Amino acid sequence: MKPYPDIPYSHNSLKTFEAVARHLSFTEAADELNVTQSAVSRQVKHLEEGLGIELIVRGHRSIDLTLQGSELFAVLQRNYQSVQTLIQSWHSNQQQRIVIKAALSYATRSLLPKIQQLQERYPEYEIVVIPTIDEDEALKSTDYDLLILNSRLPHQYKNRSDVVFLRDEYMAPVCSQELYSKEANLQSLLTMPRLHPTLDHHDWKTWLASVGHKDNSKIRNTTFFTLDLALSACLSSQGVTVSDLLLILPELEHGYLVCPSTAQIQPSAWQYFCHCPGTSEIVKDIHQWIHRETEKELKTLARLSREFGWNSVKNH
Repeated sequence: MKPYPDIPYSHNSLKTFEAVARHLSFTEAADELNVTQSAVSRQVKHLEEGLGIELIVRGHRSIDLTLQGSELFAVLQRNYQSVQTLIQSWHSNQQQRIVIKAALSYATRSLLPKIQQLQERYPEYEIVVIPTIDEDEALKSTDYDLLILNSRLPHQYKNRSDVVFLRDEYMAPVCSQELYSKEANLQSLLTMPRLHPTLDHHDWKTWLASVGHKDNSKIRNTTFFTLDLALSACLSSQGVTVSDLLLILPELEHGYLVCPSTAQIQPSAWQYFCHCPGTSEIVKDIHQWIHRETEKELKTLARLSREFGWNSVKNH
């Protein structure tokens, strides 16, 4: 037994009727379906004959729907829309993706503010950003299109053809505007509580050694496990941290964070690299875009260093 015995065998006639009912015009329905007006008229007539019910009232210059025609049109329109929505969802789920893995602080502070630019450049792609802490482990995986890694062992990557140098880190102490207004010189700030992103206090030790500073009194230390947390504490005036200035350019430009005048800017042992495992032209284009954006950031840092009297920032 047929499951739907009263539904016409030709679903094309139902589709044709829906178009006619929506436009209330054989001509406009024919244009939409890319067939002749007579073909549309025949399809609707065959549907009416098959159902044994008049669906359309044909006037001299216009048409209208009968009660049964209006009821059938409402059901068809509702269900065609449901089918359209379902099929559209299948296509949207199949949207191509670009997966970018990046060192946590870089993903948060450098990449995230530029996501809208990427979306505008590649509107047909879904941009997926995955922050990572262990870059060496990430490099062993294959679940990304582009990896931006930060390594203290740059010699491991400098001879690899698939890994390209991106930039150095430029480290200096920073604090909130509120703290700086109270202790408006570098030596005073160096007696304030120090905020650290790692347990080994590597950033502070390296920077202090590079400028030849030795503490004359005990300093209070607070350790966080990410630079972002240390910077958040810094912004709330809980202390001073040493940071890669390229990660906080907006805060420096707007005065939310301050790097004291005459502060020494030191490249750290850490460097950023890009890894593109595939040959996609889109990913190559993103790779080049990231390099161009990095050059802009370096120029901004050089400009700020001249304005505020910081030392040892390379001019780009």
